[in-house]
Amino acid sequence: MIQEDALAALDYLRNTAENLGVSDMASAIFLDQRFLVWSGSSKPQQHHYGKHGLIIHTSEVVKLCLLNANALGLQIDVKALYLAALYHDAGKMWDYQPIDVDLKDWEGTRHKRRIHHITRSVLFFQEAEQLQKTPLDDEFRDEIIHAILAHHGMREWGSPVAPHTKIAWLLHLCDGISARMNDADKLDRIK
Repeated sequence: MIQEDALAALDYLRNTAENLGVSDMASAIFLDQRFLVWSGSSKPQQHHYGKHGLIIHTSEVVKLCLLNANALGLQIDVKALYLAALYHDAGKMWDYQPIDVDLKDWEGTRHKRRIHHITRSVLFFQEAEQLQKTPLDDEFRDEIIHAILAHHGMREWGSPVAPHTKIAWLLHLCDGISARMNDADKLDRIK
């Protein structure tokens, strides 16, 4: 059974893509059947663990990015911000796998150890671009790829590059907010 909050997250992401005019570029992630149900991590103590974790986390990051860009009055390409936030963790669909048919328990995969979700997220984004009738502008593409690659913030945290643009910094910070707030929820439930 699909949780209402997961369906609401999917509706939000699709509607936002349509409103921004990037539905074509976003469609690859929406067409992947795993996106709606996949876990956001492989261990219960990590953020957004369990069925629907990935889509909930992704929608939170997209919302936080767009709200903060607006609140700060940033002069940035909102379409690039949206696509970077949408695809930033898409590679987790290769990093984790369910242990049971109910999708209750999850584990890391060989892919996670060898390739990792950050790299796979960029590859998935590039595959989505290949399906487009019109190629993306180089600067637009590079902005999105840089933000995805930098979203963990530091090499020590798994990013091949550090954030160097407003979009990359915003994605990194909003990703952290979503993750840490979910972690705090777990700690609050333990008390």
